[in-house]
Amino acid sequence: MNCFYHRFSGLSIYELSKRLGWSTGKVSNIIKKLEEDGLIGKDRLVEGGRAQTKIHPIGWKELLPDDVKETLMSEKIKK
Repeated sequence: MNCFYHRFSGLSIYELSKRLGWSTGKVSNIIKKLEEDGLIGKDRLVEGGRAQTKIHPIGWKELLPDDVKETLMSEKIKK
């Protein structure tokens, strides 16, 4: 996942499909599954008057259960 973050974070599905040499449909389906699993997020924005969706991996801290996040935050505050 770390490799993905550095190589593909912030790309559109079209840009990602071109880099991988895959069809946009294939990439779109894979991204959809990863998003459903909570591993990928999407940012919708307008660039040059055109709407685009940029993808990014979800950080490991965001995948932690809420109680673990609270524990980490309280320990961070104590330091």
